[in-house]
Amino acid sequence: MEKVTVCAKCRARMPVNAKFCPQCAAEVKGKREIRKEEFEISGSKLVSQIKEIIHEGNIRRIIIKQEERILIEIPLAVAAIGALLAPILAAVGALAALVTNCTIEVERIEKE
Repeated sequence: MEKVTVCAKCRARMPVNAKFCPQCAAEVKGKREIRKEEFEISGSKLVSQIKEIIHEGNIRRIIIKQEERILIEIPLAVAAIGALLAPILAAVGALAALVTNCTIEVERIEKE
């Protein structure tokens, strides 16, 4: 599990002990960590699992991989906007038809 801090202003990654963001120089007030989770899943359950993960919230990024090769990466900003979610789920559905097994990597933002 990789632990990094994320700037609340510009969303740049920073060292855990940073006091200021190296990108925008904003002061780090509350520590925020990114926790990575990985799920092995069959292609038939891919779309329902992605919907469930997005519904849970607190997600920064979702990456769908097959044998360490990234097939699609969904950033939080896109997942949060409902109008843009439908085409992404359609693309995930098309991927599900092509892959038998894949890995879903989820980056969650946690406050300390």
